[in-house]
Amino acid sequence: MTTVHTAVVLAMIAGPAGLLLAQRTMHVQIALRPVEVATVTAVTGTTVAVAIARPPADVAVLLPLAVLGSAAAVVDAREGRLPDALTGPLLVATLLIVLLTGGGVIGAAVGAGAAGALKLVASAAIGWGDVKLVPTLAVVLTQYDAVASGIINAALLVAATAIIVSVATPGHNVLVPYGPALVFGTVGAAGF
Repeated sequence: MTTVHTAVVLAMIAGPAGLLLAQRTMHVQIALRPVEVATVTAVTGTTVAVAIARPPADVAVLLPLAVLGSAAAVVDAREGRLPDALTGPLLVATLLIVLLTGGGVIGAAVGAGAAGALKLVASAAIGWGDVKLVPTLAVVLTQYDAVASGIINAALLVAATAIIVSVATPGHNVLVPYGPALVFGTVGAAGF
């Protein structure tokens, strides 16, 4: 089986698995539309394809983010929250994989410190779910030596999300979900 075939098969498994996890952690149960299923499967598939083109240790580091991170991003986009039931296992799985493959976890501490400091300084600017997600993303970006590009990607995607949300829902108190931008900005930086 070629790398492309493997990526397609894994995407067909990981995409729906991520959506199933997202649905199980949502407060309001909804039926996902085919376009959402296709989009999440495509993004997850791209993540998997990027991962399997790399050495096995790199594949292992990205796979939890592909499934659990995608699920968390879907919940955040729908409900404006990143559930502990997804961010906790994502961090644990990522840290274990990094430790087992000989990587360092200092990125998690730095990421947690930076996100925590931002929460303390500008509490309304970032949610606790984002604070809990950042250490995982910092570990992944550190493993791929892509911290700067990850921060730039996430900032650009958050800005684009803010513009889209502001235009789509005019008002003063608009909640901008950072989760999708953080997850997919990290995947983009780590993969390319």
